[in-house]
Amino acid sequence: MVLPSGRFFKVKDRIRDAAGLQRWLVRYRPTHVYYSTATYLNPTAVRPRPKEREGFLRSGILLDHDIAFDLDRQPLTRRTLERTRGEAVRLLEFMEAKGHRLKYAAFSGSKGFHLLFDDPDWETVADPFEREQRLIVRRRALTEKVIAQGIAIDTSVTVDTRRIIRVPGTINSRTGHACTRLTPEELVTPVDHWLPLVKRLPSHSPIQRFNWPTLRSPRLPLPERETQRPVRAGFTTFVLSPVLGLKGRHAILMSFPNWSRSRVERKLVEVMERYQLSDVYLFALMRSVQAICPKTVQRNRYQKILDASASASAKQLRRYGRVSLRMGPLVDGSLHELEPPAEFFNMLEAPEQRERSFVSAGHLNFMRRHGMEPLTYPRVHGSDEFKVIDAQLRL
Repeated sequence: MVLPSGRFFKVKDRIRDAAGLQRWLVRYRPTHVYYSTATYLNPTAVRPRPKEREGFLRSGILLDHDIAFDLDRQPLTRRTLERTRGEAVRLLEFMEAKGHRLKYAAFSGSKGFHLLFDDPDWETVADPFEREQRLIVRRRALTEKVIAQGIAIDTSVTVDTRRIIRVPGTINSRTGHACTRLTPEELVTPVDHWLPLVKRLPSHSPIQRFNWPTLRSPRLPLPERETQRPVRAGFTTFVLSPVLGLKGRHAILMSFPNWSRSRVERKLVEVMERYQLSDVYLFALMRSVQAICPKTVQRNRYQKILDASASASAKQLRRYGRVSLRMGPLVDGSLHELEPPAEFFNMLEAPEQRERSFVSAGHLNFMRRHGMEPLTYPRVHGSDEFKVIDAQLRL
């Protein structure tokens, strides 16, 4: 547990029931309470796992270990929690299909969820050092399979046999919300249905739908301000141009507000020939055309491409060092859709450059997540992940 002073305190006692735990909590009033996801022969002697066999027996002999998953997503909002809940449901389905029984699921009290499963494939090796090493290898292989399903997890929580996790029913002092166990039926239910029922400290605010500051109207004299119509706000999602895992490289994202589709296509054909771009995927919003070319380039060359295309994104790259391209739906504060997301409508092909250009793995993955399947490219680099941000727009 973490004490109010910030010091980490380990309870060197065998807590056998809820009453025993409650006595410790009342005595120390900790801000955070954790427990081990493993069972040990000598739990009060557990220490960090040594890398070498020497001294291993004195660090705690592992008897059993739950398969624990931690899923979370920034920032802490109801909207991001709902996205993470969807991934938690997919994880549950994946693990149950592999024969693992869910021990419990919990809302962490903050940015995500904990799911713990039993492990029917427990190692029977007599040597405790070798047994724990084999378990780590199997857990690492399991996390790779989960990530391959497109489910984002904290792999260290699953692989580390000495990991601790928050005790359900205790308060997360950062948010004031209790770590709360959820039934499988609650887990498959949208966040808005059960989050208001989660216990929280009255001194902490409830989790908001969005993480953006409230828009304010311009400062006006008081009489005028009283008659000023309130500013309407909408919320949407942008994908960013930097290629994760590669320093200084960008996928080519371009926005063309108020351009016709034919005008955009004519301009991009010129730019593709001039700068030897690979295929360009075109998406339509209500008042703009969005273009994604997965070829990766350095920032200086990216700036030249945007300037040549007359894209509105050129000013953004020059000012902020990256481009954000709106692709998500526009919704109001109650998540009612005001405008649909960007919809794919055409691709400008470049077969020769497709074979020789390096393209961003993350941005190809983003397009798949956005509902369309890009072509296959022989030269793919960078991380499979991509960066998106939520933003508030003045309507």
